[in-house]
Amino acid sequence: MTNKKTILIAEDEAAMLSALSKKFTSKGFDVLEAKDGEEALAKALDKKPDLVMLDIIMPKIEGIEVMKKIRGVRQWGGEVPIIMLTNLSDADSVSEAAKFRVYDFLVKTDWKLDDIVNLVKVKLNL
Repeated sequence: MTNKKTILIAEDEAAMLSALSKKFTSKGFDVLEAKDGEEALAKALDKKPDLVMLDIIMPKIEGIEVMKKIRGVRQWGGEVPIIMLTNLSDADSVSEAAKFRVYDFLVKTDWKLDDIVNLVKVKLNL
């Protein structure tokens, strides 16, 4: 990848965060990690990554709230691709996120790491 893209992965499950981070790093991405919603929001607003991946259920601030705050940032926040990660299929969260133009929900157990990387590449037009 010539023009290295930065992604923020916000995930409170250490094993999942580590696996995603290692996979994306090995594929040539710069990875920012956050273990809770507060850290995710701070890093997103400070670093303005090219894509944000948010777990829905996180300590301090849940992923849906982080997503709403990101979408409220002019220019970058309104356009940055956001992918939501979840352990369960949650119709209420899907409906709420769709109001903020977030349509990608990945149920963690249904996806392989390579599939997630491929989705990110599609979202970033790579």
